[in-house]
Amino acid sequence: MTGLDETTLLVISPTVQLVVGALYVLNVWRRGRPDVVDRCWTLPYLAAIVTTFAYLASDASPALWWAVALGNASFVLALGAIWAGARAREARRPLLWVVVASAGVAALAVLVEGPDGGPWAGGLVYLLAIAVWGILAAVELVGRSHGARRSPEAVALGLTCAVAGAYYATRAVAFAAGGPESELFARYLPTSSTTLINLLLILVGAFAMMALRTREIAEVASVRYDPVLGTRTLPYLLRTVAAREGAGRVQVLALRLRDAGALRDAFGRGGREDARRHLADVVLDLLPTGGAAATDASRGDEMVVVLPADADGAGWLRGLRRALLDHPLRLDGDTVGLDVGSALAVGPARDVEALVRTARSGLGGEVGEEARSEDARGATG
Repeated sequence: MTGLDETTLLVISPTVQLVVGALYVLNVWRRGRPDVVDRCWTLPYLAAIVTTFAYLASDASPALWWAVALGNASFVLALGAIWAGARAREARRPLLWVVVASAGVAALAVLVEGPDGGPWAGGLVYLLAIAVWGILAAVELVGRSHGARRSPEAVALGLTCAVAGAYYATRAVAFAAGGPESELFARYLPTSSTTLINLLLILVGAFAMMALRTREIAEVASVRYDPVLGTRTLPYLLRTVAAREGAGRVQVLALRLRDAGALRDAFGRGGREDARRHLADVVLDLLPTGGAAATDASRGDEMVVVLPADADGAGWLRGLRRALLDHPLRLDGDTVGLDVGSALAVGPARDVEALVRTARSGLGGEVGEEARSEDARGATG
């Protein structure tokens, strides 16, 4: 059917899996610290490689019959880990221990039959477990996802798991009906064809998985961080500060770019945006350990800075103004020195939202209304 014998495919398989696995791990590494989903979805690549080498070892020597147990368990773990990651993606418990337990059962089914069981020892348990995890993963990715969570990448990955589940369910039925030596199983569902199908599913699933995680990480980042200024969004800042354990008291500084309207009149909207970016860069450079800065799209000329209670808030503000003077902004060949208005509020970290309101009120309302009206004119004109 394929023109390739089983041994050739078993040699090609780990090469492809190593390349695909390395691509996924590199993709995760470039994004920084992996979350639960990434950790679960890294397991299938590692498990698939272990599976291939375990089967090669069992074929090479009858004394390594126990490698079949390792191979079966690893492959069951691979499909189950996709299900666990899909659950974690929906903010539910991954229940990875259930997957590990099922892999243990698959291994035990081989060990019970012992060295006389041959390469298909524990075969029915193995095939059924893969079929179940493939179908359950498809249900999680397609059936339980709603709205934006049901992205094209999630559907592609879910359909890949569904195809794998359906194929292995068919193999399980054929195995139960006549065993691995039956004409139906040996002719239409042999190991060589299955290995090739597995490689195709790994390739499709891996790229769907990488595209899905890249999209979701970007969506999370857009909620947490301003993509232009590099600061946190205000809602994210409020959540993270309020959730800090043992944070005690904090200082909240509300900053407003002075003469924002004049900057726009002189240099256009682009000049005003450059001034905002310059202010954000200086603020982020000066933040002490434990400090954070955020912006609010509805109040573009303002920033909120949170400093730990033991920081010198007044001294930090003087340092900020000095840095703005020492590093002026260049606009259309002109040197522009920026300045900020400020107000300070101090209190418990758990009350950070109220502290932000207090600090903002200290800036005065009239200037803030002017800034917001200019933002509105810029959005419409």
